[in-house]
Amino acid sequence: MNSEKENFYNILGVQDSSTGEDIKKAYRKMSLKYHPDKNNGDPESVKMFQKISEAYEVLGDAQKRNEYDMMRKNPFMRMGQPGGGGMHFDQMDDFLSNIIFGGLGGMPFGPGGMPFGPGGMPFPPGGPNIRIFRNGVPVNFGNEKPQAITKNISINMETVLNGGKIPIEIERWILENGNQVHEKQTLYVDIVKGIDNNEIIVLKDQGNVVNENCKGDVKIFIKIENDSEFQRRGLDLILEKRISLKEALCGFSFDLKYINGKIYTINNHAGNVIPPEYQKVIPNMGLTRDNHVGNLIIIFHVEFPEKMTLENIEILKTLL
Repeated sequence: MNSEKENFYNILGVQDSSTGEDIKKAYRKMSLKYHPDKNNGDPESVKMFQKISEAYEVLGDAQKRNEYDMMRKNPFMRMGQPGGGGMHFDQMDDFLSNIIFGGLGGMPFGPGGMPFGPGGMPFPPGGPNIRIFRNGVPVNFGNEKPQAITKNISINMETVLNGGKIPIEIERWILENGNQVHEKQTLYVDIVKGIDNNEIIVLKDQGNVVNENCKGDVKIFIKIENDSEFQRRGLDLILEKRISLKEALCGFSFDLKYINGKIYTINNHAGNVIPPEYQKVIPNMGLTRDNHVGNLIIIFHVEFPEKMTLENIEILKTLL
């Protein structure tokens, strides 16, 4: 963080004393507000969405949050800020890396190569329990799982109906000899039948790679673009059909084009009167998820004439 105003608590709009549930609710609210899909890919929204994700990555994990709080209370976090003296945290990364990986140069050693701690007392085997942070996030030296790579996928209703496999391209890094080597890779995402809008698919261990035992995930956010005349209610499909008063009283026939392109003919014979807002349920013609199948529900809206002639009114009086 470049300033205390930008700390993770402020980004999520919560207090230091907020509970884990409060933080989760704030994250959901903020991520929905700034999600790139809801803001037409606005660069500022994308930037804010990334900040929100980074903040929750730390505050949503009890251990990381505790370490982050300890870091914020540490006076060394202000190194490099105006009036603080010392070196900036961005500059400290190489310095700290050299201390850890460069043989602890400059640190006094006692017998057997054991480094001395405060007061000349040797540190226990393995050295002191030191955690290193950058911008409020623990620096990953091989033990922390990398942050997930996020991707958005847009699908149509036919894919929701039938499921499928969709290729995506990601860019990830692999840690080799302390350096991040970037590469592009194509992954195939399994779309289950009946998948829902805003559903998240997690591809375990397919993201950034620290080592063979420490790999990040890829999170896929599903966006459904409904280009059909059907609306969705759970696993049910809803079709709103407008018919005239004549059709409601005397019968009708119309073709229905289903999501998969098949054509079905819907008939209502004369004598079966359709009242306004009548719902016709056709079983097992909805969406499928696991062992559950929804229905197709046709809602009939009867359109009444705005005016009628006296002659037609008299005819209706004799018929009804």
